[in-house]
Amino acid sequence: MKPVKLLNPRSSDTNVMGGEPAWRAQPTDNRISALSKAFSWYNYFYGKKDAREMIVNYLESQDRKADVRTLKSIPDSAIRLTTGWLCRMKMVGLQLDDHEEIKLDILLKEILTSKQTAEVESEPAAEGPAKPNIQDRLREKVSECGAELDAMFDEFMMAGAKMSADYKPIMVIRGMNVVPQMISDIANRWKRKLAEFEEAVEGRDPLLVEAYSYLTKIQLRNCVKFCEAVINDCGAYVQIKKVERKPRKVKAVPPEKRAAKFKHILEFAELKLKGLPAANLVDKAEAWLYDTKKRKLIHLVADSHTQAFTIKNNSIIGYSTVETLQKTVRKPADVVKAIQAAGKPAARKIYKDLTTTETPWNARGTENLIILKAW
Repeated sequence: MKPVKLLNPRSSDTNVMGGEPAWRAQPTDNRISALSKAFSWYNYFYGKKDAREMIVNYLESQDRKADVRTLKSIPDSAIRLTTGWLCRMKMVGLQLDDHEEIKLDILLKEILTSKQTAEVESEPAAEGPAKPNIQDRLREKVSECGAELDAMFDEFMMAGAKMSADYKPIMVIRGMNVVPQMISDIANRWKRKLAEFEEAVEGRDPLLVEAYSYLTKIQLRNCVKFCEAVINDCGAYVQIKKVERKPRKVKAVPPEKRAAKFKHILEFAELKLKGLPAANLVDKAEAWLYDTKKRKLIHLVADSHTQAFTIKNNSIIGYSTVETLQKTVRKPADVVKAIQAAGKPAARKIYKDLTTTETPWNARGTENLIILKAW
């Protein structure tokens, strides 16, 4: 491959960020750190159009003229930044190892086949291609968001699959302003990824074990955590949008009015329980409820982004879809009384010590629900 001239961004920030990584010496011991730093440099100065151009230059250098023509007809939503940066890094001197070469080939194939997939899914009308409607634009927005999350995951993997607070999927989702009704398309895709990584961790599928043999157990668990973070942030985004789309209030609505339609009971004679009114749940961050019919103890936790839940009709909104859970109580007389008398840490320990199966809760009121505590 012919020597390639290094990029020189017209920005004073190069005084701080430095110039384009030149790879005069190949990184060995510090490879993960060096690659991560290089990705950060390209992310700082360049965007999707630049990434597309870098991929085109790489394909041209490989004499892949047909692929270049295909790439030029692919929408920006299908272009991954990481693919562009990796192509560029290889062109300016980075020697990829076997795993990185395979990864780059897979990334390029995904981009190039996205055009074929799109053509199969939508046949052009006889009179010519139809103008995109609102649904087409919304789907494209979801596709773009999915590509950005994939790029974030690629960077996470290239950095050694080390989980950190720097990876914030919700910032990508909010930046794309995906409609909440279509967020499940993204969440479901990451649920499938999560299931695959969980199987690899457990070692149940020999093919998956072989496929991810280049990752350590810790790295696989970090992949599980990354998938869980995306899924959790998808749920949080929907909750945030529910709150944001409320009309601006002329005056504050009293908690009693907000909770007026929430179904629950104030007393349960069988256990001599006296509950709290639903208004006590409004603007709280944690609560304990009990389903007297199903004998379920419910731990209600506010979402980390909204930090408080409220009530709309017969539903609680602003709660964490991951942390809000319920367990069956075998000795309700003892456990429920203990919860009512306990503080926050003690109540959590009582719940944790229950040996029954934990399941999600739908956050809707019923005629069998009693509110025990709220903070």
